[in-house]
Amino acid sequence: MLYTIFLYQHESGLLYYDVSFQDISAGKLDLFSSFFSALKSFVSELVLDGSQELKNIELGDYSVFITSISEIKADLVIIADNEDYKLVSKMIPKIMKILIDHKELFLNWDGLRADFDVLKQPLSELIQSQKKLIGDKSLIEKPEVVLKSIWAHKEDLSSQEKEHLIQERDLLLSKLEKASNIQRKLGISQKLLEISEKLKDEKSFFKYQKDVKLLNDELKDVKIKLKYYLERVKLTLSQAIKILGNKSVTDGSYRDVYLNLYSFSNKLKNVTSDTRWMEYQNLAKLLINKEEASIHELSLAITKILQMSDDINSYLN
Repeated sequence: MLYTIFLYQHESGLLYYDVSFQDISAGKLDLFSSFFSALKSFVSELVLDGSQELKNIELGDYSVFITSISEIKADLVIIADNEDYKLVSKMIPKIMKILIDHKELFLNWDGLRADFDVLKQPLSELIQSQKKLIGDKSLIEKPEVVLKSIWAHKEDLSSQEKEHLIQERDLLLSKLEKASNIQRKLGISQKLLEISEKLKDEKSFFKYQKDVKLLNDELKDVKIKLKYYLERVKLTLSQAIKILGNKSVTDGSYRDVYLNLYSFSNKLKNVTSDTRWMEYQNLAKLLINKEEASIHELSLAITKILQMSDDINSYLN
C-alpha cells in the first residue's frame, strides 16, 4: 500500500504539498499529530541531504522513496509498504510526468500551498488505478515501529546532552505536578514530548502525545464554554439596559449578567496565568451588590463589560 506522497522544494526543503491515502479518522489524526510531525521532520531531513537519484530507506515494514526531479527543482517522497517496492518504483516515472506537466506551478510558486490542490485529482486517479497500492491501513497501526526506525537513523546524543535533558525533564515534571492551568499544563507537556523524542524514549513519547491531545481537547471545550458565557453576558446586559429605560443604573436587575460573568471568570481562571479573571469576577460581584456601589462605579462597570472583546483568544496568554 502507498500511504503518503510529499513534494518538497529542493533548495529550501519547504513542503510544497502532501496527499495522504491512509485511512485515518480526524480523532486519530489529532491523537497522532506529534507522531506525524516527527515523521515529516525526518523526511524533510532526508530531502535536505541532497540526494540526486532514487533513494530507498526502510522504516520497519515501510519504505521511504526519495526522487529528485530537476525539471521542477523539487523532491518527490513516497512512503509505502516494503512489499510494494517494485510497484511503487514503476509508478514513480508516471507521478513525475504529472508533476512535470505542472512545471510552471513549481517554478512560479508564490508560497501558497493551496496552489498545489490541482494535483490531488490526477495523483489520486493514478494511484487508485493500481488497486494494490490502495487499502484501509495506516501508519498509525505500528507507530512504534516507524518511530524506532526514525530514531535508528539519527545520531545518539552524548552522555552530557542526555544528562542535561533528563534534568530538564525532571524539572518540568515537578512544575507539571503543581500546575492547574490548562494552558500551562499543555505547554509543559509539549516540552516533555519534545524531550522524549530527543531521548528516543518511546513510552514517554506516546504518553505525552496522548496527554497533549487530551489537554488540547480540554482547552477547546473551555473556549466553547467561554464563548457561550460571554455571549450570554452581552445579551443579558443589553436586555437589562433596555428594560431600565431612563431609570438610574442602580435600579437595574443584573442577576443573569452576574451569573454568566461569574461563570466566564471561573472558566477563564483555568486557562490563563494572569489575573484578568479576577477583574471580571469583581465586576460580576459589583453588579450583584449594586447597593454598595455608586452610580459612577456601576456605570463604569457596565461600560467595561460592554467593551469586552468578542475574540476568546484575546483572553488567553
